[in-house]
Amino acid sequence: MILLLVSISSCSQKLDCTGIKYGYFIIPNDSEGTQPYRIIRNDTLQTEVDSEGIERYSKIKWLNDCSYILFYDGDKMTLNDFQRKVNRIGGVIVEITKIEDNCFYYTSNIKGDPPSERIDGVMCKE
Repeated sequence: MILLLVSISSCSQKLDCTGIKYGYFIIPNDSEGTQPYRIIRNDTLQTEVDSEGIERYSKIKWLNDCSYILFYDGDKMTLNDFQRKVNRIGGVIVEITKIEDNCFYYTSNIKGDPPSERIDGVMCKE
């Protein structure tokens, strides 16, 4: 029994997500054809810059070291219908699921009707 408990606890990875709160990141191409874009993050504020140089602004509410809610920032940009809806239904919930080298793997969920939309992705520190 003790051997089983030791093996279970040694297999679980304690994630250190402190490195995602500040810095410059790249989200590479994904399987859905999204072009890579850059993220500049300063704890509770995030700027996304796409491949055409268009900037999008978000606010971050940290739930814990590895989970946060992202809201589109209507004070810094004009929100489209989708962004207003996402903010109204509670934002985008993001959870870091794995860390490898300088990359963070995440799952994001947008709650609502129809049921939540889940997106898995990766963000790498520059």
